[in-house]
Amino acid sequence: MTSNPENTTASDFLSYLHDRVPSFVTAIVAELKTSEYDIDVTDLQADHVCYRTESMAQYTELVEALQSSEASGSFTLLVESEIGGRPIATFKLLQPIEIGSGNCRHSIDVIEIPSPKEGSPYDAGLEHIEFVIGDGTHKSPMNDEVHAAALE
Repeated sequence: MTSNPENTTASDFLSYLHDRVPSFVTAIVAELKTSEYDIDVTDLQADHVCYRTESMAQYTELVEALQSSEASGSFTLLVESEIGGRPIATFKLLQPIEIGSGNCRHSIDVIEIPSPKEGSPYDAGLEHIEFVIGDGTHKSPMNDEVHAAALE
């Protein structure tokens, strides 16, 4: 997928995710383990992967494409809200991207797409992955009924 918003379609973005997310996640998992911090995320659940857009126009085009009828079999909008003065959309992949083998397996089924902050330029592409830490007994938005229903 190019960073050109005129070429953004849901199928292009899905292909981009399937091509890039596995190596992106694998590299981060390996870097965390081999870094000076020795962080092992093997047994942690992946919450989401973040895809940055370069411009508000690209953000709008991508979010609209992922809500189109073409995307209805691949993506569902979970929420789009303003955080820190800019919109951020979160989509559920209807078929997760499965990564890894053996003891190190992750399933990515949520993609976060933040619009760029004004005055803070970013290149389009994958930026980060977040993992869930804890045993799930703490109070979190993922544990409330509204979010649980949206994720079903």
